[in-house]
Amino acid sequence: MVGVPTVTSGYNSRMRRLWQKVFKFWQRYEHHFGVVALLAGFLFDLWIADRPDSVANNLFLLSYLFVAGALIIVLNLRETRRKEGTSAEPLFLLLILQFCFGGLASNLLVLYGHSGTFASSALFLGILVALIFGNEYMRSRYVRLHFNVAVYYFLLLTYCIIAVPTFIFHSVGTLVFVMSGLVSLGVIATFLFLLYGAVLRRTAHGLHDVSILVATIFFLFNGLYFLDVIPPVPLSLKNIGVYHTVLKQSGGGYLAAYEVPEWYAFWRDTSAVYTVAPAEGAATASCFSSVFAPTGLTTSVYHRWEAFDPQSGEWQSMAQISYPISGGRDGGYKGYSIKTVTPGRWRCDVETASGALIGRVSFDVVAGQPALSQTVL
Repeated sequence: MVGVPTVTSGYNSRMRRLWQKVFKFWQRYEHHFGVVALLAGFLFDLWIADRPDSVANNLFLLSYLFVAGALIIVLNLRETRRKEGTSAEPLFLLLILQFCFGGLASNLLVLYGHSGTFASSALFLGILVALIFGNEYMRSRYVRLHFNVAVYYFLLLTYCIIAVPTFIFHSVGTLVFVMSGLVSLGVIATFLFLLYGAVLRRTAHGLHDVSILVATIFFLFNGLYFLDVIPPVPLSLKNIGVYHTVLKQSGGGYLAAYEVPEWYAFWRDTSAVYTVAPAEGAATASCFSSVFAPTGLTTSVYHRWEAFDPQSGEWQSMAQISYPISGGRDGGYKGYSIKTVTPGRWRCDVETASGALIGRVSFDVVAGQPALSQTVL
């Protein structure tokens, strides 16, 4: 008897042809799709990125980490089966992974970018920027375990450095940083146990290479921290300026007199020139700063006054003044210090107790008649 084609077989044939068309379309435009997925995650998290103790923002970050980890496991499982001819190319899953990696990197870039100065953070921010764009150009490696785990652990560690001091220790410092790294190692060890124990049992020899990658990233971060390259997250500088007078008002806030910066210096709160009367030769200056810290976090910050010595070509520390801060205020915790200054180049650094730079204001003291304005800080 000659078999009669069934409705089911015809439907399956049409679906196979449709899938082949979709796959060819993907192969032709996969670069464009990858860019769209990456930019979508990047731009979305630029919009939602918030203060480090925001519950909503942390839920997004945790969901990204969970989904990305799950996708790494699924993708490697499917890749193994695809080599055996039992699974198709996981196109949609690759796009979701790109979206998660792009979203994680951009969100963390915003949080780290708010902390520290650009000069001290340039290398670390450069690593994050390279990751954001590098994950697109290395897209073909997403099905390769080593690249997936390296990117995942990099993002996991950067998140732990923010989350552990914010939600567990409510403090910052060297010990807290080390503990944050150990927490990240515990999480990645659990992840690798699940990955190799449940999925890649036949390729467990690769665990050694992956472990070396994780250890390299861990020690690199520690090295950058002790070189003061990593910004002192979760602390961030909201405002800083040098004022002629700062007076605390009875109703709250501070009344300050200052020299208005040049119109093009939009990033400065006060002028880069601090003018003192010629007859005085010296005058007092007030460095006023506002430092954000997450809710429940208490620590001390330091104002380090430095003067430039033209003869040695180096900055000389002139004074170090500390004051305690407590977290939770959107505008940051306000404080100021006073120092007698003389004509020349000066700067006031805002630092943590371990010496990590939170922010800096530089200015030149010159003789003349200052034109002062007033503002409420």
